[in-house]
Parts: sequence; structure tokens; C-alpha cells
Amino acid sequence: EGCEVVDRTGPDGAESRELNRAKRQRVVWRNVILMALLHIGALYSLLLIPKAHLLTWIWSYICFMMNALGITAGAHRLWSHRSYKAKLPLRIFLAAANSMAFQNDIFEWSRDHRSHHKFSETDADPHNAQRGFFFSHVGWLFVHKHKDVIEKGKRLDLSDLLADPVVMF
Repeated sequence: EGCEVVDRTGPDGAESRELNRAKRQRVVWRNVILMALLHIGALYSLLLIPKAHLLTWIWSYICFMMNALGITAGAHRLWSHRSYKAKLPLRIFLAAANSMAFQNDIFEWSRDHRSHHKFSETDADPHNAQRGFFFSHVGWLFVHKHKDVIEKGKRLDLSDLLADPVVMF
């Protein structure tokens, strides 16, 4: 009741195939290969756990915390949301920590995150959850951006990022 499904495809399903083709995005094979290699390396590292020295564990923990700080305190809170102001030494540290996480540079990360909040759950959202769980968490990294992400992303005010020499380094 209140819902009607209309089949607008021809007898051969031509319109449906055309819509599916238009919705598909080109795969970024470099990202697919890098992600596969990253996971192969992670699986291999499990074999090395029994041989790891205490200093290796400590260094790994320090690197993990720096990565987390670079993303959460840097790219996310400082540069994407402008939640606080930071002096140059802290901005340099957060930029270095962010780069260790291999999650794009600060400018791209912040631009995509601002797009995500401004255009949430639309085609202009880089990791639109309407496209499914896998796409919103990882899949968006494996395909070229939707044209709406690019077009609407160009209209965002990114002047603060462009004016920050640490971001643009």
C-alpha cells in the first residue's frame, strides 16, 4: 500500500543495464594491490610475533599511538573540523604522525571528511553508507571518486587548509 514498483526496462533489460553501467566506478588498481600487499604483510607478521623483542613491541606501540594521534588530533579534529588551534611545532608533529598512517595527505583527508559531513549519504559523500557497509568503510578507497564528490568538493571552503604551510608542504 502506498508503494508502486514500475519496471521501466525494455524486453531485453537495456535501460537497467545502462543504469548499472553508469553507477559503476572505475577501480583504482594501485589501491587494491597496495591494500592486498598490506594484508599479506600483516598475516606474515603474525608468524614473527613469537620472535619479537620487547623493544620492538614498545616501538610498535609508540608508532601506533602516533598514527592514531596524527589522524584523530591532526587530520580529523584540527584540520577537518577546526576544533582547536595549534602552534607550529604541534602542527608539524601532527603532520608527521598523520603521514605515518598512510591515509592520504592532510589536504585530501580533510577535504574528503568535510565533504562527508556536508553531503552525508549522497553521491557527493566520498564514503556514502547508502552504497553499503563495505563501500563506506573500505570500498570507497578502491574506486575513482563519484563525479558529484569531485564537483561539490571543489565548492568547499578550503582556504584555511590552503593557507597552512604545514598542510601544503
